[in-house]
Amino acid sequence: MKTKTTHLLSAGALVAALMLSGCASGSISGGKAEAAPSGGSTNSDLRDVTIGLFPSSAVGAIQLGINKGYFKEEGINLKMLLGQGSAAQLPALSSGNLEFMLASPTTPLVAAAQGLDVKIVSGYARNRPDMVEDSVAVLVGPGSDIHRAKDLEGKTVSINALGSIGEIGIREAVARDGGDPDKVTFVQLGFNEVAAQLESGAIDAGMAGPPFMQQIVADGGAVVSDFIQKTGLGGAELVIASSGSLTKSDPELVENFVDGLDKTLSYAEKHQDEVRDLLPAVLGTSPEAAAKTDFIEWNAKLDVGALNQFADLMVKHGVLETRPNVNNTVWAK
Repeated sequence: MKTKTTHLLSAGALVAALMLSGCASGSISGGKAEAAPSGGSTNSDLRDVTIGLFPSSAVGAIQLGINKGYFKEEGINLKMLLGQGSAAQLPALSSGNLEFMLASPTTPLVAAAQGLDVKIVSGYARNRPDMVEDSVAVLVGPGSDIHRAKDLEGKTVSINALGSIGEIGIREAVARDGGDPDKVTFVQLGFNEVAAQLESGAIDAGMAGPPFMQQIVADGGAVVSDFIQKTGLGGAELVIASSGSLTKSDPELVENFVDGLDKTLSYAEKHQDEVRDLLPAVLGTSPEAAAKTDFIEWNAKLDVGALNQFADLMVKHGVLETRPNVNNTVWAK
C-alpha cells in the first residue's frame, strides 16, 4: 500500500502544550468554579490527577465537571493538559506525567499492538446518527470543487493525527464512495488551525469538529463527508486511556476517575447550554459560534463492538499489519 502522509504543524504545537489548571478548584482561567458539594473533601484531601486533551468541545465538558465538583466528590483534583492530539501525548501517559488521556481508539490500539502497556478505561463520546455537525467531519472552504468523499482523490486533507480515526475513516469513506484512498495526501493539523489553512490554500479539505466546524460553515464552508457515521466508527469515537501500570497499581483511582467522568458526561449531555457558555473562555471560540455549536453524544459507556470495527479498518488501511487484541486493551475492573 502506498501511504502519503506529511506533517503540517505550527511551531507552538510542535514544542509545547498548555497546562490548564487555573485556580485551586481546577477551573480554567475565565471559567467560574463552583463550590464543592456540602461535606465534600478539602483540597488537601484530594489527589492531583492530570488528563490530556486536545482542542475540542471536550475541554468544555470536562471543565463543567470540574466546576460542578464531580471529580472532587471522588477525591480528585483534576487538571487538564491541552496538546495537539492523543498520539503526541502518549509518551506523557506512559511515563506517568498524565494519568488519563482523551483519545481516538486508534491511539491506544496502536500503542498496545506495538507493545506499550496502555489500557482503554472508559468511553467518552459517540456520534449522533441524525446529526452531522455534532462530531468531526471533512470540511472545505467557500467555492471548493470538492463535494463528496470521492472528490478527495488527489487532494491534500488535514487530520489531527496521522494513523488516527481521521485517516482510517476518511480512507474508508473514499473507498466506499468509489475512490482510491491511496491518492489522498494526509497532513497533520489541529482542528483550531483548519480554517486558516483552508483560507490560505495550504490544504484542500480538513477534518474538524465542534466548535471549529461551525466557524468554518458560518464563513461559507461546507461539510463534504460525515465519514464517522458512514464507516460505522461512531459508537466509540472518543475514549479515555490510561497506562497499564496505573490500572494495576491503583485501580481505585481509575475507578474513582471513571465514576467522576460518568457523572460529568451525564450532566453535560443534559445541560449542553452550560458547555456552550464555557467555550469562549476555554477555547477562545466566539460567543456566536459557541451558541450554535452542536455536540457529540457524551457517554462513558464503552462500545466494544465499535472498537472491533476500528481494529478491522486499521489493518485494512495499513495502519497496522496485525489486528490488535481489543479485549486485552480494554481495562477490566
